[in-house]
Amino acid sequence: MRILYAEDDIMMQKIVVRSLVRLGYELTTVDDGEEAVEVIGTESFDLIILDLFMPKKSGFEVVEYLREDLKLDTPVLILSRSHLQDAIQKAYTAGADEFIPKPFEPEELVVRVTRMLASKR
Repeated sequence: MRILYAEDDIMMQKIVVRSLVRLGYELTTVDDGEEAVEVIGTESFDLIILDLFMPKKSGFEVVEYLREDLKLDTPVLILSRSHLQDAIQKAYTAGADEFIPKPFEPEELVVRVTRMLASKR
């Protein structure tokens, strides 16, 4: 299973990658939303994990591009420090499937990712 993870925080990248690679998932990581859009346009993924607030393009913009421009239904999981209801609602409106506020327990991430990918196995 291939996962794209867009996150500008290197420490957060390490936590997520370590948590998911040990389960056998193949992760591609990018540091900003613009890189995410480039990779999504050329490669296919089973799941996309995004931070909402990244340089160049936000997670909101990436989800909108995925849903509106590419018309892809790839599941999207948002990991964000934002606990504001407006940001959470905006993420779902843009087309996100799940939202986990940071900080989070790696076990919660594993459970959500496993559940989101269960139908693809």
